[in-house]
Amino acid sequence: MTGVDEALALEHVREGLASRFPTLDPTTVQSVVVEVHESLNGPVRDYVPLLVERASRDRLRAMASAVSTRAATRNARGSLTSA
Repeated sequence: MTGVDEALALEHVREGLASRFPTLDPTTVQSVVVEVHESLNGPVRDYVPLLVERASRDRLRAMASAVSTRAATRNARGSLTSA
């Protein structure tokens, strides 16, 4: 895989993850993808986009879960005080 191919594949990964996690800021998605990509610096590049996607997806899933948990807690507190 050439550097250009890898860059294009990573852009597709970023776009797909941004669509999959709409509750997260797109810059957060971009930051996670870049961080994961930078951690994969071995000589074999063929599977890097796939590995970046999987690791980024796992991190973003945890982040999205935390965001929804905080929102649910805020909503529950609001309904308790308005009752």
